Amino acid sequence: MKGLLILVLVFLGENISAQTCCTAGAPMSNVISVHDGNAKSLAVTLSYEYKSINLLIDNDRRLQNDPRSRSGNNVSLKVDYVINPRWSISANLPLVYQSRKTVSEEQTSLGIGDLNLLTQYKLYHNENIKLFLAGGLELPTGVTTHKGPSGIFLSPDMQSGSGSIDVVLGTTLFRENFIFPFLSTSLELLYRRNGKNSGFASTDNFPGRRFGFGDEWISTIGFHYQIIGARGFFTPDVQFKYRNSTANIEQQTSAPNSGGDWISLPLGFTYHPNETKSIRIYTEIPLYQNIEGLQITTDFTIGIQAKYLFNKKSDY
Repeated sequence: MKGLLILVLVFLGENISAQTCCTAGAPMSNVISVHDGNAKSLAVTLSYEYKSINLLIDNDRRLQNDPRSRSGNNVSLKVDYVINPRWSISANLPLVYQSRKTVSEEQTSLGIGDLNLLTQYKLYHNENIKLFLAGGLELPTGVTTHKGPSGIFLSPDMQSGSGSIDVVLGTTLFRENFIFPFLSTSLELLYRRNGKNSGFASTDNFPGRRFGFGDEWISTIGFHYQIIGARGFFTPDVQFKYRNSTANIEQQTSAPNSGGDWISLPLGFTYHPNETKSIRIYTEIPLYQNIEGLQITTDFTIGIQAKYLFNKKSDY
């Protein structure tokens, strides 16, 4: 079963090697979306996202809360540039702070995450329908050397970067005036091929080990309704997301307690005071998990995004 969207992964370490939803770097849901507007326009988006990662799952059963607790914070700066009516490019760089409390110690990490570079091509468009293709790379600019209070390297999910080059491919179909005016719908399909870090936790006396996060198939279907007001317009949205991840790779074998399927419900609300500014708040609630083994995963996500559009007008 491969198909519907997102978000992120991590795995817990110590007694449980568990993949959850915060792979080092920016959330996938913010990565593939590239601004589409007038040629030569520049969009700058500043985002903050918080994840509570305290849901203990055994295959598809929720268990009592683990005595450990986990959270992830992500601040990212994203810049999109529309080259011409067909082509757009995007760069997204996050700052990642993560915290994990165990029965024995508290672990934290703070650092620059991996840089995401994307290009988007508008394959088809008419009055109501747009079809986009996108692709790019996530480059290993993030910190991968965080250590805990005991001086031991933190597990890969607690690092700010992945140490690998990852490939992202996606397509988005967007339709305005769906069923009735001011209602829009979107379908996004995304594939992420994660590379391998061949020297994780290397030292002068140890060459490191080979590690890689599982590949992801992600998709989402969303509905957006525009409400015009006296001081701008408002856009509430509801989405249905599905994410499939293969198992992490530890040395040359599949890591236990990693990979699986997630279904979640993102809800958002965007306010546009004018055509150049917008602010969006959102949350994401898990609906269902069917995962491999025992894992700790996200119980809720909240976030806020502020976007400003420069040079809205164009000669095209």
